[in-house]
Amino acid sequence: MAAVMLVVTAHNCLNPSPGKCTRDFHGATNRTLKNHAYQTKITASVVICGRDCSMDPRCASFNFNSCRRVCELNAATRIQRPVGDFIELHGSVYFDEDLETPLTSAVGPARYGSCKELLEACHTENGIYTIFPTGTSGTGEIQVYCDMETDGGGWIVFQRRRDGTVDFYRTWTEYRSGFGELDGEFWLGNEHLRGLTQSGQWRLRVDLGDWDGTETWAEYGEFAVSGDSFTLRVGGYDPRSTTGDSMGVHNGLDFITKEGGNCALQYEGAWWFAWCLDSHLNGKYYDQATYNLGIMWSIRKRYYQNNYQYYTEFNSLKSCSMKMREVL
Repeated sequence: MAAVMLVVTAHNCLNPSPGKCTRDFHGATNRTLKNHAYQTKITASVVICGRDCSMDPRCASFNFNSCRRVCELNAATRIQRPVGDFIELHGSVYFDEDLETPLTSAVGPARYGSCKELLEACHTENGIYTIFPTGTSGTGEIQVYCDMETDGGGWIVFQRRRDGTVDFYRTWTEYRSGFGELDGEFWLGNEHLRGLTQSGQWRLRVDLGDWDGTETWAEYGEFAVSGDSFTLRVGGYDPRSTTGDSMGVHNGLDFITKEGGNCALQYEGAWWFAWCLDSHLNGKYYDQATYNLGIMWSIRKRYYQNNYQYYTEFNSLKSCSMKMREVL
């Protein structure tokens, strides 16, 4: 692989050291240094990113993503920080002043751990991808549907309802392994949710569609599924959300299917039920708004007289999707 080198001479330099305004940067392709950026911005080219690093005495290295044109100025170099912070990321180039840096370039087939990593590597189309979550080997790949557009993109979609073509009144085993089609209605599988969220921090987004055409969403800064009972951890409701918090009451509860309790039987679905529910997005699909049955999200939010007002709504929804994205 050809070495990437960038020579930058910066005018109006802020660096007091003589000669430090001309700096030779050496690049490692498909690499990035994470967790050490003190400034992130959009720049037109890698040359401008390098110029900005040269002008700033704090800048020890920089990352440039050619797809998103994101420039990250770092306060450290790859050799000054833990090995785990210098990662493979296709579409990104890492630069510092070390002549050995090009030797660390990543080559070979890319293996992405999430939809967010795919997006950062210039995969910008919605669709089905294969990912390799952290800690898995070649047999640990998962096929997922990636939403690359909503709220910045990079979401793993793990549930979708839109037309009632898939029955969601399923057994524990079926919910554990997943069912449906990724480009249609589906549940990704509780084992996959547990495996994905066992490391790092994840954000949850829920998109809802009413029968009158209204579309709303709610986001949460914390989401995980854990243990043999696929216990839900959810929190950090985002106040910018356009609908209310109907997940918070379900935090800490075990997943229940029709084998496990009255709520699943009564509402013909499976969920993290709580006396019985504030939400139930796996309920029976009805072809019209139906009171207190079906796909439900009971705590709603509307703008009224220059303020937001929360209210309850027990009519079933027309569509919904649930998606997750790791938090930086």
